[in-house]
Amino acid sequence: MKATIDFDDQLYRRLKVEAARRGRTVRELVTDGVRHVLDTPQRESADADRVVDASEWRPVWFGALERQARAVNDHSMEAVRASIARGRASSTAEAPSRAPRVVPPRATKRPK
Repeated sequence: MKATIDFDDQLYRRLKVEAARRGRTVRELVTDGVRHVLDTPQRESADADRVVDASEWRPVWFGALERQARAVNDHSMEAVRASIARGRASSTAEAPSRAPRVVPPRATKRPK
């Protein structure tokens, strides 16, 4: 069956790029997406409205750093600032001073 679907321009561009990247058609991706929505059980409202405890929360953007992120239990701003300060302190202790070296002007000998 055919259907007409109106997409936001930006969303449709992203869809076309993703279809090309996967080597599939837009139609196939849309069909897969609709199947996924219909076949996935709907979450219960109590689960959807559940407040996530801060200790359970892990930022999605950690990506490749997920292992390190899981090792940290406190993601508060105070903990982040303390971690940055510790990192700066250890890097300055290990690294030599990065102050520019001042070279005195070369003394020129004048003929007598």
